[in-house]
Amino acid sequence: MIKAIIVDDEPDCCDVLVLLLEKYCPEIQIEAVCHSGQEALIVLSKQRVQLVFLDIEMPHMNGFELLEQLQPSDMGLIFTTSYDQYALKAIRFSALDYLLKPFARARLGTAIERAAALAAAPGHAARLRALLATIRAGQPPRRFLIRAPGRAYAVRVDEVESIHAADHYVELRTAQGTHLLREPLSAVERRIDPSRFVRIHRSTIVNVERIKELVAAPHGEFSVRLVSGRGVYCSRTYAERLARTLGS
Repeated sequence: MIKAIIVDDEPDCCDVLVLLLEKYCPEIQIEAVCHSGQEALIVLSKQRVQLVFLDIEMPHMNGFELLEQLQPSDMGLIFTTSYDQYALKAIRFSALDYLLKPFARARLGTAIERAAALAAAPGHAARLRALLATIRAGQPPRRFLIRAPGRAYAVRVDEVESIHAADHYVELRTAQGTHLLREPLSAVERRIDPSRFVRIHRSTIVNVERIKELVAAPHGEFSVRLVSGRGVYCSRTYAERLARTLGS
């Protein structure tokens, strides 16, 4: 028997996959069904499995972020997804396998055989590391890692209202407080999602999802009011770009 777990935040998809496996793949023994990456980490810390059906798109911790935590070396992996074309391209390039939702019986057996063969083949861990590096390079970060004296912690990107230059650092300002990131503003700007974050001043970037209103100021400038109640200044140089991004 091949011990396996399913990691997917959609209960209906989990139920369909369990039924397909029970009916057509009797060699698979489902040890657990996890509805989050955090839940999967707990399960996998307590028991060893040979195969993981891993959803790519999950809130809080997606499938690739879970792999970063696990660093599996001999575990068979079958990714599951509905639409992430960039991720599928990276997975195909890495020679790993995946299942598209809704699941098709015809692909199931082939994917299981391929995942088992790849897990047993030399270079499996290196293949996973290369895949994760490719994904990291092509996707905006979901968290910033903040290093403070004696500790490190994460700040979710979607919680950041604005980003401000501070010499060779940046200040990440959220509704709860300010966090200092050891990275220049230009480097942060290259990494974040340009459809969500837009520069409004040479020293300021704002999260457009956190904008409450724009208040006109003299000479074509704006005062940008954020959801938290704070205000930031948008210079005339960047006003047109901000308006264009908000309207897209």
